[in-house]
Amino acid sequence: MRANSILLPAVVASLSLVQTATADDCEGPSDECVAVGGWNFSLAFGAGTRTNPLVNGEHIPLVVIPHISYYGKRVFVDDLDFGFSVAETDTNTVSLVASPGYDRVYFYRSDLQNIFVGGIPGNPDTADAGSNPGTVRFPPRSRRITYLAGPEWTFKYLGITGQIDVLQEITGQSGQEVRAALGIPVIASKGTLAVNIGVTWKSAAIVNYYYGAVNIYEGGSALNPFVKLGYTLPLAGRWRFNAFAEYERLASAITDSPIVAEHHVATVFVGAIYKF
Repeated sequence: MRANSILLPAVVASLSLVQTATADDCEGPSDECVAVGGWNFSLAFGAGTRTNPLVNGEHIPLVVIPHISYYGKRVFVDDLDFGFSVAETDTNTVSLVASPGYDRVYFYRSDLQNIFVGGIPGNPDTADAGSNPGTVRFPPRSRRITYLAGPEWTFKYLGITGQIDVLQEITGQSGQEVRAALGIPVIASKGTLAVNIGVTWKSAAIVNYYYGAVNIYEGGSALNPFVKLGYTLPLAGRWRFNAFAEYERLASAITDSPIVAEHHVATVFVGAIYKF
């Protein structure tokens, strides 16, 4: 059992514990049960957008969104997340995971976390240009794809699901992140309505890698809370209706940067998911 990765602002996935089982134990397509050793693939088709908080940053359209996962007895893949389950019970799992840094999505439309929502390489210097009168000009620089790794605990209690990750940057940049979230069911009938609430703590090193510049701006650590309301409804065959709205509040250590124009990130999506 391992929770879908939802600790970063998500596109389609909602917080739910996935039970691994033999192929005979799973009766038809389900988000709650996947066969051990089987690959799972789905596509979401719809309309939505993710706002971009950077100065001159363009909002990111959400049109076609793929999801791929694999759950073995110990090893699992969930889109760009990788992991190894160390210990598990019916309600708790402890794993070692590796997950990409999220903030790069605002600087590059070609980032893998923006796959199928544009696909055109963006200009990494857009937010650094300081083209508005009175703004501070940041020197242009690249921001590499980064990965963080560390222990993850997922749990389920009285219908509430949760996930906590404690991660260290492992791809040449320093910094740490702590990601925590709860999934709370509101309505569970033919359709499912759920609320996800959580926070992401970013160390000063990660904040400054994305939003800082030497001798211009240096921020401290950041605590970003978020809330998400999501609804799913089974349709005919392998189709499901999906809609959600998510709001993430950015900490002052991020919004005080001269290249950041907004204090929040909002994401909305309405569409249908087909599970292969």
